[in-house]
Amino acid sequence: MEEKLGLMKKIPKGYKETEIGVIPKDWEVVELKKAIDSTQLGGNYPNSEIESGLPLIKMGNIGRGNIDLTKIQYVSIKGIPKDKDLIHYGDVLFNTRNTLDLVGKVAIWRNELPRAYYNSNLMRMKFKKDFVSSNFYVNYLFNSRQSLDQLKGFATGTTSVAAIYTRDLFKYKIVLPKLEEQIAIATVLSDTDALIEKLEKLIAKKKAIKQGAMQQLLTGKKRLPGFSGEWEVKKLGKIGETYGGLSGKTKNDFDDGKYPYIPFMNIMSNPVIDLQYFDYVNIRSDEKQNKAIKGDLFFNGSSETPEEVGMCSVLQSDIPNLYLNSFCFGFRLNKDLKTDGLYLSYFFRSPMGRQLIFSLAQGATRYNLSKTNFMKLEIPYPDSAEQTAIATILSDMDSEIEKLEQKRDKYIMLKQGMMQQLLTGRIRIYASN
Repeated sequence: MEEKLGLMKKIPKGYKETEIGVIPKDWEVVELKKAIDSTQLGGNYPNSEIESGLPLIKMGNIGRGNIDLTKIQYVSIKGIPKDKDLIHYGDVLFNTRNTLDLVGKVAIWRNELPRAYYNSNLMRMKFKKDFVSSNFYVNYLFNSRQSLDQLKGFATGTTSVAAIYTRDLFKYKIVLPKLEEQIAIATVLSDTDALIEKLEKLIAKKKAIKQGAMQQLLTGKKRLPGFSGEWEVKKLGKIGETYGGLSGKTKNDFDDGKYPYIPFMNIMSNPVIDLQYFDYVNIRSDEKQNKAIKGDLFFNGSSETPEEVGMCSVLQSDIPNLYLNSFCFGFRLNKDLKTDGLYLSYFFRSPMGRQLIFSLAQGATRYNLSKTNFMKLEIPYPDSAEQTAIATILSDMDSEIEKLEQKRDKYIMLKQGMMQQLLTGRIRIYASN
């Protein structure tokens, strides 16, 4: 009894305890079936990536709250989609089938395309106006932390194929503020989404500008002020020499490692080695292993696709006793030439550089880069001062993009915190009478 009284004292004034936690007294918890007006699965249409003018939204397009149009498929020209499967602004789509981790995703349609249909793995939910005043509120609610945990409990099936059946989904407990407060919460979160989307578009624009600058500057089509004259063409074998990564290591050598080494993905992801992203390995005093030093470039020697072979990154800092993973190789510059390593890193990540590497990729299921052939590659080679000037311009662009990405990530984290507070009523933005 004393424990119960102690628990009651912890509930703030104006709040109440419910089966899904503490919420404001004027909010209610109902099963979804009480708030649902109707549900409808989409059509089972033949589809492909061949553009027919009839986009088909599938489970892969359903993100956590948003529609992902990275990959779009279309209703086959032979197919005739029904008007009932046309998606309208504000429609809430529920992913009924997917992997065990992804089933139950919910997103809202914001007219991302002028016209689109949805398929039979998705279900459109319509809500009773007496219970739900904002589909956007419901979309945020379904994607809140507490809702994701609840939905996961309804999934049945295997890791690769799972489903949430309507009869089970209807048992989902939905938290409903007053109708006016639903709109107010959705408006605040939508405004934050708009800021994130604006930053996403700005980042995409800056990346496109950078790609254009790389295409112009790294081919000599555009020259920076103060530079003129023809560029040389040099073989990589004249610019530097290659060396291998870690060799002869066993699994035990990586347990509680003492010395840092550059992981594969650090090279794949960054034109400049990220100093916060090292793994660690044990090296005996009698071992002969190649150390990476400032100014070295690194390339991944193999990949599952030819487009990803030979991605390049440069080390711009002095890191004592730094090694390289065994799936990559290093390229040490000839000091007499004063080559700018950052310039080369950008060159090999540019369309022209990628095309050169792509031409060397060998294999069927896995593609490899021959270091012998790599050293025979011929590349455009401006003088060192122009190399540094070009690299500085591109690096400044990268810095600007990175700052925008950090700002975007900050807003995303802010939104997650706001959802946690607003969708549980811990913070109120609408004063109920």
